[in-house]
Amino acid sequence: MAEAGAPAEIETGGTARSPLWLRIAKWLAIGVIGLALLVALAIFGLNTSPGKRFVADQIGRYSTASGLNIKVGRIEGSLYGAMVLRDVRVSDPRGVFATSPSIAVDWRPFAYLENHIDVRSATSPLVRVARLPELRPGDPDAPYLPDLDIDIGRLSIDRLVLDPPVAGRRYVATLSGEAAIADRRARVIVNGRTLGRQGGDLVGLVLDAVPDANKLDMRAD
Repeated sequence: MAEAGAPAEIETGGTARSPLWLRIAKWLAIGVIGLALLVALAIFGLNTSPGKRFVADQIGRYSTASGLNIKVGRIEGSLYGAMVLRDVRVSDPRGVFATSPSIAVDWRPFAYLENHIDVRSATSPLVRVARLPELRPGDPDAPYLPDLDIDIGRLSIDRLVLDPPVAGRRYVATLSGEAAIADRRARVIVNGRTLGRQGGDLVGLVLDAVPDANKLDMRAD
C-alpha cells in the first residue's frame, strides 16, 4: 500500500510518445537540413577538378536548335567567379568554325536565379574564325532576343584572326566592347582596329535595338 502523502504511480504500459505535430516538425527539419547539405555538396563538389570536368563535358554535349555547339577542353579557376576556359571550339552542323586557346570569364552565376546573366568580363588573347557559321534556320515567329537580362561589362579580344573565307583575305584585329540586353532591348558598344599589313582600319559602333518593335538606332564610324 502506498504511504500517505506519496504521489500515486500510474502504469502506462510503455514510454509516452511525442505529440504528432512535434514529430512532423522534427522530420521536416531533418529533411530540410539534409536537402541543404546535398545542395551545398553539389555546389562545392562542382568546383573540384572532377566537377569541372563534368561541367565541361555537359557543355560539349549541348547544341542549340540552330546547331551551335561549344566544346571546352578544361576549366580552371572557380565556376562561381573568375575562371579560364581552355581549348574552346565553336561548331555549326558543318564542324568547327571558331577556336580560342583560352577565354577568361568573370561572372556571377547565381544571378541566373533572378533571370539575369551577369558577366563582369570576358577576355581572350586570341580568337580565330576560319569561316562564317552556317546555322539551321530557327522559328521565324520566335523573338529575336531572349527573355533574359544579359550584361557583359567588358569584352576584349587581343587578336581576332579572320581567315580568307570570312572576308576575302586574312585580317588580324583587336576588339573591345560591352553589351546589355534587358526587356528584349539590346545595347552594344564595339571598338576595333586591324593590325599588321592590313592594319589601319578602325571601327566604332554603338547599337541600340528593339527587334520585336522594329526599332534600330545605330551610330558607326
